[in-house]
Amino acid sequence: MFRITLFIIAFAILVASLMAVFKYWDFTEVPVDIAALMTKTVKPADLEAQIEASIQNDNPTDARMYLNLASTFGYPVNTARFLTRIEALETPWQVARRQAEQFANGFIDGTGETGAGVAGAVAADFTVVGDARDLYEQYQNLQAGKEVNELITALAGVGVGLTAITVLSSGSAAPLKTGSSTLKMATRANKLSPKMQAVLIKQATDLFDYKTFLLATRGEKSLDNLRQAAIKAYNPKALDALSETADQVNTIRKSTSLVDTLDILRYADSADDLRRLEKLSVKYGTETKGILKLLGKSAIGTVRLLRHATELIIAALASLVSLLASLISLSAWLRPKAA
Repeated sequence: MFRITLFIIAFAILVASLMAVFKYWDFTEVPVDIAALMTKTVKPADLEAQIEASIQNDNPTDARMYLNLASTFGYPVNTARFLTRIEALETPWQVARRQAEQFANGFIDGTGETGAGVAGAVAADFTVVGDARDLYEQYQNLQAGKEVNELITALAGVGVGLTAITVLSSGSAAPLKTGSSTLKMATRANKLSPKMQAVLIKQATDLFDYKTFLLATRGEKSLDNLRQAAIKAYNPKALDALSETADQVNTIRKSTSLVDTLDILRYADSADDLRRLEKLSVKYGTETKGILKLLGKSAIGTVRLLRHATELIIAALASLVSLLASLISLSAWLRPKAA
């Protein structure tokens, strides 16, 4: 009787300890140490090369960003060597010239590599010029038998619907519209990875039935009629998924800038990547783009750590001890008694 009781107790402890092991087998993802990664991967010459390239490309904003990165992470970069040339690009005349050219280009063609160019494209989208332009462009592709870009068509249709909502809601939907426009611009500029495009196509086509829109507008010549057809193909009940994505894009935009957001988005292959980029941008602000340029996707890598390491070790030891006790007591129970 004693042997049976001992086995039952040992086995019960084994079951309980194994349950504890499964309970504490829980990992959390911790962002990589950016400072350590920078020190290990990036040399002062790398930063100097980026500063020089930015100056050559008439981009004093990026040049200063890399100078700030050097200061943030303690790199011995000779700031005086670059400052005079950067300041020469920041005179009122140079700034006005650059912004006027870039804004006009962005408004007309919907692309932008600088803040002014991106602002021009977004301004066009808010007047429905950009969304109608993109819908008409894709419609013409269909008419000519050319390839239709699903994502641009869907996001442009979403943009038309969101513009109407923004007007009706006195602007409360404006952040969502900005996020949608930014995603469309990133698509036009070929900044999104194929995997991220697939995620967005699913979200956007649930919200805007672009196939129905294209069929309904076959032979249509009026931009206003195209816009009305887009509103009819818009399904606001499917807004949640794209709304979350647009909110994350807006957080990145607020932490960095519109133009930086376009560049940052190319590092996202999934919703998880976008979430990590959002966190990175909140922490490093306007330096985020530079960090990603220097470190690549390793900047949004994570390290898996046990949430309850001590408890797991104790539970594992208890499991081992109770297993041995169970085997010993079982062996003793099954062993024939001496005559």
